[in-house]
This record gives sequence, C-alpha cells and structure tokens, in this order.
Amino acid sequence: MVDLSRRDRVGLGLIGLGPSWEERYLGTLRRLQSRLTIRLVYDPVEARAKSVASEFSADVAGSLRQMLDRPKLQGLLVLDPGWLGAGALSLIAGSGKPVFLASPVLRQASALQSLLQPCPATEIEAKQPNNADDLWMPELGLRFTPSTCRLRELIATKLGSVKRILIECDLSAEKAETAHLVDWCHHLMGQSPTLISSKSNGQSLVSHGIEFEFPSALTPSKPRTAKLQQHPQGHTVATFSIECEKGHATLTDRTRILWKTSTESADESLVDERSETEILIDQFCRRALGGLNPVGRLGDFLKAIKVVESVSDFGNSAQ
Repeated sequence: MVDLSRRDRVGLGLIGLGPSWEERYLGTLRRLQSRLTIRLVYDPVEARAKSVASEFSADVAGSLRQMLDRPKLQGLLVLDPGWLGAGALSLIAGSGKPVFLASPVLRQASALQSLLQPCPATEIEAKQPNNADDLWMPELGLRFTPSTCRLRELIATKLGSVKRILIECDLSAEKAETAHLVDWCHHLMGQSPTLISSKSNGQSLVSHGIEFEFPSALTPSKPRTAKLQQHPQGHTVATFSIECEKGHATLTDRTRILWKTSTESADESLVDERSETEILIDQFCRRALGGLNPVGRLGDFLKAIKVVESVSDFGNSAQ
C-alpha cells in the first residue's frame, strides 16, 4: 500500500553520516518527518548506511553516482566531509539539485570556492548554468541559534540598531571556525565587514585581536565596528557583547541572552526553542521546493573565509 503522506514531503538524499550524526542530525530529521522524507542514503560504511536507511524506511545507494542519478530526489544533505574531495563535490554540483552543506564540510574552503567558478563541463551535464551559490545552502548555524534569533527580535523592538560588537573567542582555532564568527557579524550588521587591523605595535593576533568596520552611507563619520578578541583563559565558549542605540545585550551561549535598556532588563533562557540545525534544515526544505529564504549562501561564507585569510598572521597563530 502506498504511503500517501510521503508524497507530500520533500524527498531527500543523505550523503555521509560522520561523527556528528547522532548528536546533531538524527534527532532533527526525526522531528522534521512531517516536512521531509529520507529516500536514499549513501555512506562509505555500508553497515552504517543500511542502519540509517532502515531507521527512515529509505533505500541504500551503492555509490555516489547512483545517489545522484535518482531522479525523484528534491535535495541532498551532505553531512560528512571526511571522504569527500573536490572531485566528489564537483560531481554533486553537476546533479543540479539543491544541496545542504553541513558545517564540517565548510572546512574544505578551497574545494568549495571552485564550485562558484564557471565550469562548462558541469553546465553541459546539468543542462543549466553553474549556480551553486543559489543551490548550495551552508550550515551557518550561528545565525540561527535561539539566542541570536531572540537578539534580532530585541533589536527590532527594544534595543535599536547595532553600533558595536565584541566577541571573545578562541583566535587560535582553525580559520573556518573564525569565519563563522565573521559571518555572524555580517548577518547581524547586514553588510560585509572591512578589515581595520589584526595587530598593533608588534602585538600578535591572539593578544590584539581582529577589528572590523561596517561603513554606513548615512553616517560615514561613525562606522559601526566589531572586534574578535581572545577570550580569557579557561573559557571555551565564545561570548558575544552587542552595543545598540538603546541598550546592550550579551549572548553567553547558544540558548541564553542577557539584555538591558534604560528602563528594563532580563536574563532569558531559551532551551525550549528550536535548534539552529532544525531551523536550517526546515528552511532548506522550503528552498528545495522552490522558495527563496534569507538563510545565507555559499558565497557569504566564502567571503568570510577571505576576510580571515587576509589577516596577515592568522595562519601562524591558528596552527
């Protein structure tokens, strides 16, 4: 008997599982089963692929090519980069299907950058222009944490526009992690940053930090700013401090925000809100059906990578 409800859901292919599968993605996909259905699973470890396929009543693909040749798939979730090289990513791009790129895949910046370049062979195979920036949706999770979503509400209702951002973080982390922070600033400010400096008077990146400006045509003499600064010893989670026109907010983790204005203040716990992963995959399903959602493009993240790479001593301090 045909399961009619499956016809109304977005049919997705799952490529790679990886170490974050059970912790981050399994529960999310279970909760979204009213919106999506996993139709095909491919993973180099066949036993793992069969186990996950059984969980979602899906088929197992014997190869990446077999996965991409399945005509009824409306989108692809690429979760594990461990075995994916530039060739595999190019092959996936040639399918012409919408693709969700999990955050670990974004560490392969050079391979992803090539996807945005014109590629005649890919265009012929897919019979459409190479539009990876429209079809590929990166997992920019920091943009959609519960605390960030609440912050944007407060900016619109109580705090007013952002004047300055200070992020205390681990500046010795790899460049992809720092790029996520740069992208978060871009998302909150609504424009790409301009690098001011990454060192001063001989100080290292870790001791001085990275400073940015967000020039405004309305107030060119008072540009908005952001700074990434090494967090105090013993701290492992980035802390975000946001100065606004009418108040101030601090994000101490992904589910907590402290804010205040001249007349009120609050310390809010957001543990019951939807996770950033659930929001992003839900939005990806909408995009796979033809919708346009402001959830970030691959080009946005690659611009953030370029900003990080422009920091003169980042490679030395982050290795």
